[in-house]
This record gives sequence, C-alpha cells and structure tokens, in this order.
Amino acid sequence: MKIFTTLIFAMFILSACNKISLTKEDAYKLIEQHKNYPQIQSYQIYTKDAEDGRRVLDVGLEKDGLVRVERHHKTGENQKAIIEFTDKASEFLLPPDKGQLNSVQKIKVAEEVLDSILSIQVNEKQKTAVVNYSSKYVHVNPFAKLDKKDYTQTKKHQANLTFTKDGWIVQ
Repeated sequence: MKIFTTLIFAMFILSACNKISLTKEDAYKLIEQHKNYPQIQSYQIYTKDAEDGRRVLDVGLEKDGLVRVERHHKTGENQKAIIEFTDKASEFLLPPDKGQLNSVQKIKVAEEVLDSILSIQVNEKQKTAVVNYSSKYVHVNPFAKLDKKDYTQTKKHQANLTFTKDGWIVQ
C-alpha cells in the first residue's frame, strides 16, 4: 500500500510539472516588450499653415506660452513660418522623421503605457493563452488639445500568446 501511495504521489507531481501556467507579471513583461510600451503619441503641426496657426490659437497654446503665432501673414506667402515654438515647448518637440519637410514639426502629446493585466485564459491542450489588458495615457501635455483623441480614457486590448519550447511568446 505504501508503494502504491508513493506511486500515486509521484504521478501527481509529474502531472503538475507538465502544466503550463502564465502569471500576470510574466504576461505584463511579455506584452510590454512585444508592443513596445511606453508608446509615444505624437501630433504634426505644419508651421507654415494658417489653419494650424488658427487651431493653435483656438486651443490656447499661445496663451500658455508654448508658441508664437504670426498674425500678419499674407495669403500665398509661405516662405516664413507662421508658428514658432518657444523654449517652454522644447521638451515636447520630437526629432523629424527621415525625409520630413522642415515646415512640419512633430510634437509629443502623451505616452501610452501598459496599465494592467485584466484576465488570462490558458488553453493547456493548445498551449495558448488569451490575455486581456488595459493601457492608459500618461504625461499628457497641452498640445494634446490639438488632437481628437481622448487621452483620459483607459483602452482595453487583447493579446494572444503561444507556449513554445522557449516559453511564452506574443503572437
């Protein structure tokens, strides 16, 4: 009887070792790496465009001391920038993309970060997992008023993971 009990116990231990599991911490790290969080959210301002100049004024960026807008700009005169950024705005200015016009300025408006893992459903037979998680925006600055996105909302996402001989990978 003692041998039988030991054998049953050994089989239980071996079957427990074959179980695949995924913790919230591991899922968080995998998704954060795969989805490249934090993600910079940017907005492009056309510095020679009168319409962008009007929008910048309408949302109060000149009053905030972030930009200066040339108000006496003649129609068809596009050699000189209408919008100039102040030193106060310098921390939000992003470097230009390759081939980007010099009249276009990319602005950092926020960062999207992984907020939390909401749920994990592991399918042991197929060696897969479905992870529901949320992201949120942080470091939202006054330039975000130009964008139509709602930077106060928490976004919900779903990621599919597969268990391989090297561990979990995000699909």
